Amino acid sequence: MAKIGTLDFTGISGHIYTFNVYPMNYQLPDKEAVYFVTHRTIKADSSVDHILIFVGETPNLAKEFVKHSKSDCFDKETANCICVYWEDHTDTRINIKEDLLNHYHPPCNDF
Repeated sequence: MAKIGTLDFTGISGHIYTFNVYPMNYQLPDKEAVYFVTHRTIKADSSVDHILIFVGETPNLAKEFVKHSKSDCFDKETANCICVYWEDHTDTRINIKEDLLNHYHPPCNDF
């Protein structure tokens, strides 16, 4: 299954980042990214809600999820989606992650 949509997240700075949404079991590529792990639900009116579980950044998204250090927390929170913002530059990824982390405070980030 490919991308199932897009989702906008706003950092504490007010900047809006548009993420691609994939099911958690999607074969992730070896690319640099900022990512949110979420629990996605489809409501009766066909709208979609995402509960934010974790935000991270990585130089290699595929390797990040081979054995993620927070996988137990993801299971506990019933994670079923990964939302991805592709970004090549390390400093930019770190800044975006911090911007989002300071706005949302996801539970698996031990904020």
